[in-house]
Amino acid sequence: MENEDHQPAGSLLYRPLTGTILAVSSGLSFFFLCMILPLVGPAGSKVDHAAQNKAFFLGVLLITFLLAALSAISKLGRQKGTGGPLPRYSFGLCGVCILTLFILLMNGFAI
Repeated sequence: MENEDHQPAGSLLYRPLTGTILAVSSGLSFFFLCMILPLVGPAGSKVDHAAQNKAFFLGVLLITFLLAALSAISKLGRQKGTGGPLPRYSFGLCGVCILTLFILLMNGFAI
């Protein structure tokens, strides 16, 4: 049985509020990621606990990417049913997270 949005009745992921909550959460998580960027910068990479700093930053980065990807999936699912706009913000944030991961793995922040 389907509801009026052409999505499965029990699908929590495709509800409008879920997509909005995921988008806002991914934005806040990215803001927090930017705040902890000094952990992997020049000062944070020259301390004894640099590996823990990098691991924590990587964990927050993965959480941010996961939230942005889930937001994009949720909004794409809604778009198929209602014809709404593309989730450009979520796609952009996924791209920024992938770029940040690449820079982190190449130790580009520690210069």
